[in-house]
Amino acid sequence: MEDIKEKFAGTWKMVRSENFEEFLAEVGVNFFIRKMAALAKPTTIISVNEDTITVEQKTGIRDKVDTFKLNEEFEKEMEGTQMKCMVVYEDGKLKYTNTPVDPESKVKPQTVYRERFGEELLVQIECGSVVCKRYFERVTA
Repeated sequence: MEDIKEKFAGTWKMVRSENFEEFLAEVGVNFFIRKMAALAKPTTIISVNEDTITVEQKTGIRDKVDTFKLNEEFEKEMEGTQMKCMVVYEDGKLKYTNTPVDPESKVKPQTVYRERFGEELLVQIECGSVVCKRYFERVTA
């Protein structure tokens, strides 16, 4: 957990993004909300407390908080769909897998990676054939 705390804990501000609107379209977000979301410059706050990780995402439009333990399944709602989620730490990356609870759901499974590249935090989101990359700079440790 110390490695995770050192690499990821702190406040991060998004500086650039690739294929975010395409990702939102892939998961079924309507056109108007996609356009508004694409304009947002989110801040992410990551904290580590013993064996628990909390990731807060603040966009000004909608805020989300995920609190979890590594290698333990948890559920959360994503755009009105219940998802089974699991986060593991491998190869220096936090890897999130998000799968709809209902196998008949129209929402597709997603994989999200958080990893450091120098001073930047890369959040890579994969859904279907779409790969979205969002780059963040650390504001505070």
